[in-house]
Amino acid sequence: MERKDSQTSKGKKERNSRKASVRTGPKGEAPVEISPALASLFRDFSDRSLEFSREVIERSGVAATTNNDHARLNIRIARTVFGKWSVEILTFLYSARIARFQELRKALGDISARVLSLKLARLEGLGFVHRAVIDTRPPGVEYSLTEKGREVAKLGEPVFLYLRLMEGSLNQTRR
Repeated sequence: MERKDSQTSKGKKERNSRKASVRTGPKGEAPVEISPALASLFRDFSDRSLEFSREVIERSGVAATTNNDHARLNIRIARTVFGKWSVEILTFLYSARIARFQELRKALGDISARVLSLKLARLEGLGFVHRAVIDTRPPGVEYSLTEKGREVAKLGEPVFLYLRLMEGSLNQTRR
């Protein structure tokens, strides 16, 4: 894909694009052909997302940080949210809406009860997951995403959609 960026008088980048397809895919496999229209949609979305992020930082009054500080903060958050099993738990709860402990454990596969319990407690402590004790015999526990958890899942959905599209598995399920 050819793209030329030029600076406008206001310092914003302006794109001059030729219609072309983006070819990508996992190593060793035939490249995936992405339509120019879809590539353009994602490019525009990422540009708007960057503008949105900058506006939020400006409006929130967050102190400016260096690129290194910014990167360190992002890495710390990513390790928490995208750490082992966390993404799987959040994704399952986003699609299932509500799940009991054993349902989650069965859906996730190789996770031990102890690790699942620790991960759920951590995600609950971070405000992503809600834990509700159900008055049954024996007592049950249901887990669901909080509003914060749903917002994070919705914000992440375009990222995963883009990655699935770029690897050619938009309409496929991989295990």
